[in-house]
Amino acid sequence: MSNILHILLYLFIFFTSWILIEGQVYKVRKTKIKNNKIKDNFDNFKIIFISDIHYGRFFRANRLISIVKRINKLDPSIIIIGGDYLDISVKSKSDVTKYLNKEFEILRRLRAQIGIFTVLGNHDYFNRRDSLLNEIKLSSFQILKNKKKVINIGKESIELIGVDDLVEGNPEVNILKENSSNFTIAISHNPDFFSDYKNAINYDLGLAGHTHGGQVTFFGLYAPCTSSKYGQKYVKNIVHEVNRDILVTKGIGNGVLPIRFFASPEIVQINLKTGTSVKN
Repeated sequence: MSNILHILLYLFIFFTSWILIEGQVYKVRKTKIKNNKIKDNFDNFKIIFISDIHYGRFFRANRLISIVKRINKLDPSIIIIGGDYLDISVKSKSDVTKYLNKEFEILRRLRAQIGIFTVLGNHDYFNRRDSLLNEIKLSSFQILKNKKKVINIGKESIELIGVDDLVEGNPEVNILKENSSNFTIAISHNPDFFSDYKNAINYDLGLAGHTHGGQVTFFGLYAPCTSSKYGQKYVKNIVHEVNRDILVTKGIGNGVLPIRFFASPEIVQINLKTGTSVKN
């Protein structure tokens, strides 16, 4: 019995250490998106996508500084931030101001060749929305709240279309009804948006966060909690549909508790490639 107790104790210490450490590390996940609507001038166009920062009491400033430095070393063409800037534990007005000020002091060090774009997430509302919008306004970030941004290189273009948060905001579906000849990237904090309006919207690549990859999973095979009404669908790294893909990031921060298990925080690097679409 004593040996069994020792084994259980060691296992408890091991798994507790694992989930705490995994919640603080991060990786760079690289993926290529190939599509015949991507023209030569955008071949190897590099997009860095992060989401769900959840800056707060359990997110050290030095960790965010490290993430920003890593992103800058990747030398992105553009950076896209998928919302949820603050942790749910940041509630009082004074704390919102304190944490947002520090967070954006660091985030303003981000560098991209063309620009930095962002949408809002569900945790960007409540008593923090106005303060967050003010910080975004004071930064070089461009907010895509039911808004389109056309990026031109020479005579060729791609389109970024960001929508408001599905739960707390008011996403305008009509902005995605046009079937553009340009390669179109749709950005929604919540991936459920892409299923809810599947037959009403047109895009080539969807970007979303929100699910944290389940955050705590059974060895990456199953997530008890996904924050999605579509179950395990958006725990995957990428969802392939006819003529389009939806890429879902696990996020860079943590929700409620600073823990992860087989759902590591990540920076996503997307390289656009010309040619016929392939599934990777």
